[in-house]
Amino acid sequence: MHGGRDYTPEWRVRQRGQGPYAEQIAARFRLACKRLQLNEHSYKLRLDLFQRPLPPGSQLSLF
Repeated sequence: MHGGRDYTPEWRVRQRGQGPYAEQIAARFRLACKRLQLNEHSYKLRLDLFQRPLPPGSQLSLF
């Protein structure tokens, strides 16, 4: 809720909660991330696993 309203079109206010419910959800999310050890390590992306998509209309290989 944003000052008693469900929605506000203001920039940097939209999609951000305010008040005790938003604070409780944020605290629970932080605890879950800590418990699951999320955001503690950064992983390198394996670009060698990427395959370029086939051009439109091309036939897929069977093997």
